[in-house]
Amino acid sequence: MVIRPALLVLLAALCALPAGAQTRRELRDARRSAESQEAAAEAAARATEAARAEETRLAEQRVVAARAVQAAEARLNQAEGAARRAAQDAAGAMQDRQARAAAIAPLLPLLYRLERWPAESLLATPAAPEESLRGLLAMQVLIRQAGQEAEAFRLAAARATETARLAAREADRLSEARAEARAADARLEAALDAARGRRANREAQQTQAARRAQAAIGRARDLEQALERLERERAAEEARQAARQRAAEEAARRARRPPPVAEAPVTPSRGGHPLPVPGQITREFGSSGEGGTARGMTVAAGPRARVVSPCGGRVAFAGPFRSFGQLIIIDCGGGVHVVLARLERLDTAMGERVLAGEPVGSLSSDAQLYVELRRNGQPSDPRGFFRG
Repeated sequence: MVIRPALLVLLAALCALPAGAQTRRELRDARRSAESQEAAAEAAARATEAARAEETRLAEQRVVAARAVQAAEARLNQAEGAARRAAQDAAGAMQDRQARAAAIAPLLPLLYRLERWPAESLLATPAAPEESLRGLLAMQVLIRQAGQEAEAFRLAAARATETARLAAREADRLSEARAEARAADARLEAALDAARGRRANREAQQTQAARRAQAAIGRARDLEQALERLERERAAEEARQAARQRAAEEAARRARRPPPVAEAPVTPSRGGHPLPVPGQITREFGSSGEGGTARGMTVAAGPRARVVSPCGGRVAFAGPFRSFGQLIIIDCGGGVHVVLARLERLDTAMGERVLAGEPVGSLSSDAQLYVELRRNGQPSDPRGFFRG
């Protein structure tokens, strides 16, 4: 859709109405929203960094915990090995003791008699007295050796049994320590998994916050650029109007003619122009109110009222325009334009030719029609343009 420079000027002039103030309010709101979204994005980035730091800290703690588990398992393996060897030593000592006891078991009755009745046992021996005495002495030596060996075997078995018991108790203690280390490692693993989940969630929130911030910044930038463009166009038009005014005054001075009087409102054609919509005028041209002095008039109509063209001409613009809703600009010829705003539906399009009284759209159930008359780009009082 191509919009001519004159139409751009007209649209720029419309921005001086309450819609211009609204646009500036929208720009301020957009800037505040962009600042808020940027702050939210920065907070999300800080939260993400904190989550990453927590994840790193827990991972480092888990490394230490894993080393503790490995050390506990190594000590437990050593203790269990020592317990097995001690148990084997105790079992071997018992076996040696039992084997020695079995070897001397046949001699125990004889040794018992010799210990209790040595003289009688010697006299009862059929051998010579000297041989019997030597045998008796030998048996006494054997008795002493057997007793010493038995005591040595008993002490060895007792020591081995005690060593096995202590080793088994140490193995039990180390098994509990290993279980505690494994439990601590499992807790750290669970905490690390939770930290990873929080970090992933923070990263997703950071991404979303950054996107919202970029969107808000883009909207503020677009509104600012649009407002600056409209301000430039309006300033250029005002400069052209001032130049034309100065040229007219200079020509008047040269011709020694009196200054030109202000142009009167557009005179109606024979019979006047029809109102675009039947209704009551709720705000007159030139009245003061919110947004400054009214440059047009506002007409309250019935629900879904049809809006007609007040003149025959060409549709210079038709479409949505900022807070005006659907807006139509009709070129009536002779430098006269009629602006119809706040429509809900359009029944015409840009570039079409319309007749006076031809329907061009309709209002909503509670809307009011804004009507503005412009002559050579300047607002004019529309009351003399319409009949009634």
